[in-house]
Amino acid sequence: MTTSNNLKTGDLVLCKVGSFPPWPAVVFPQRLLRKDVIKKKRNNCIAVCFLNDPTYYWEQPHKLKRLEKNIITEYLSKEHKSQSQADLVEAYSQADQFGDLRSFVVERFSSEDRIEDLEKDEELYGKLKSGEDPHITDPDTNSRKRKSSSKDDGKVSSSKKIKASKDITSMAKSSDNQLIIDNSVDKEKKKSNKLDRSRREEISLLLRRRIQRNLIQRDTPPTDVELQESHKLLSKIKENLDDQPPFFDLDTLRKSKLHKLLKVIVNNSDLKEFHDICKSILLHWSDIIATLKAEKLNHLKQAYQSETTDRDDPSLKEVQ
Repeated sequence: MTTSNNLKTGDLVLCKVGSFPPWPAVVFPQRLLRKDVIKKKRNNCIAVCFLNDPTYYWEQPHKLKRLEKNIITEYLSKEHKSQSQADLVEAYSQADQFGDLRSFVVERFSSEDRIEDLEKDEELYGKLKSGEDPHITDPDTNSRKRKSSSKDDGKVSSSKKIKASKDITSMAKSSDNQLIIDNSVDKEKKKSNKLDRSRREEISLLLRRRIQRNLIQRDTPPTDVELQESHKLLSKIKENLDDQPPFFDLDTLRKSKLHKLLKVIVNNSDLKEFHDICKSILLHWSDIIATLKAEKLNHLKQAYQSETTDRDDPSLKEVQ
């Protein structure tokens, strides 16, 4: 397994976030990213999309490792029955079955309800293919060649466009994408302290989503494995409360809303086994939570004042 700076879109890689285990991901075309993902772009980084997980992430190419077929086979042969790493095993299984970039994008965009974005892109630049420079934000010469090639062959007929649209829709599969969370307890707190803000926020979001999916967003009671995992994740949060500088600071909680999830758990009588640890964490965050409440009240107050001003402004009143 080697690190590579010569990665192309559609390549399978392993991407490591903080103290979590390396996770299978696909190098993703920047022009097809959502706006909220683009806003998080970091210098000299390329975008990857995790397998068995809805998350996108920015990383420097030299920190990504190519995920070769033999690595996938070896991992699955050793970990295929692991309950504690079930999500990671599934991610490797998806990597093992990975076909091509377009099929992956079709399935991903279907789950994100934005198939039209791919259809528009393919109308302009032709059928999506792997092998492009992942650093570009706009189609480069290769993409333009695809476009000009289409023109040389004549304009695409309406029937062909409709067929292409149907092909995309027929390929779309609903997927219950799960999120990356490592069950192991972080043994190196100093490393987490050195994480930049975007990584801390990303990890906090992953923690929230995983606990939320295990305990809240479900129609059936949590399984023993999910309960055990949630206990470990909450313990991991508690262990990092006294980090200096704080891992869970004002900006991190504002972004992840972890505190709101813990309040929901505390108010759920079916989750009593988690009440004590959630209350303990919330107590530690009490000052931050108070600040966030004050921010919200101030925002509402400003919105109300603005609405009142607009309503009382004579220039805005309808002429009788």
